[in-house]
Amino acid sequence: MNEVMNKLVAASLQNRNEDDYLDEEGFLVCGKCHTRKQQDITLPAFGGQSERVIRVGIACECRKKEIEAERAAEERRQFLQRMEVLRRDGITDPAYLQYTFDQDDNRNPEVSEVCRRYVENWDEMFKDNIGILFYGGVGTGKSFLACCIANALIEKLVPVSVTNFPRILNKLQGFGFGEERQEFIDKLQRYKLLVIDDLGVERDTSYSTEQVYNVIDTRSRSGMPLIITTNLSMDDLKNPPSLGHARIYDRVLEMCPIRLKLVGESRRTTIANERRDKAKKLLGLK
Repeated sequence: MNEVMNKLVAASLQNRNEDDYLDEEGFLVCGKCHTRKQQDITLPAFGGQSERVIRVGIACECRKKEIEAERAAEERRQFLQRMEVLRRDGITDPAYLQYTFDQDDNRNPEVSEVCRRYVENWDEMFKDNIGILFYGGVGTGKSFLACCIANALIEKLVPVSVTNFPRILNKLQGFGFGEERQEFIDKLQRYKLLVIDDLGVERDTSYSTEQVYNVIDTRSRSGMPLIITTNLSMDDLKNPPSLGHARIYDRVLEMCPIRLKLVGESRRTTIANERRDKAKKLLGLK
């Protein structure tokens, strides 16, 4: 026991730096922050040994700050690592990763504000299973804002999947008719938020319609939110061309009580025009 105590005392002096010093009571003091690096503790009588006081090492104030900074840095590293895993697992198209609120041009300010508030109030949105339907013309920013929500939630470590029906259908066709098909659909339901881009661009066949309904219906039964983007109009959604489409659109409208219409010139057209004008200027064209 004495040997152990002596080692503790010796260890308390091992973190001594060149500018450290002893105060009037013999305690080691940090030369930077001038707070003690040692303290006395009283050991109770034990095993025939009488009560005794030993001097042990402690962290001075500046070392405490260093330890806290190291802990915060490690927590941040682990947080970023988990966030990156969620991004790789949930976002299928690298382009989706670039869509963040920081890049929003605010063309539809009211819609953008709703999207930001959706993220801010995510816990309630999730609890009440509130989804969003983005609809409007081509290039108006539906996919952009849906992915802004997805990326913002991933930054909060919320598991989110962003995909589209052509990709889903290609996957399902690759699985044939085995159990892997349903396992893939079930996996989509494990995400707290499922974002499906461009409803309506998939091939219009009985097979595609049935598989789209299966995915939507399974999501509905999961009780978790869904975000859908589509070029279809509200009239198209409420007056579908067939019973198969009616089943799909009815589920979508049920799951997405927030319907956000985006209007304006196509962002893609605007970007293309800007690139064209820049190229003409560089090349001296009129």
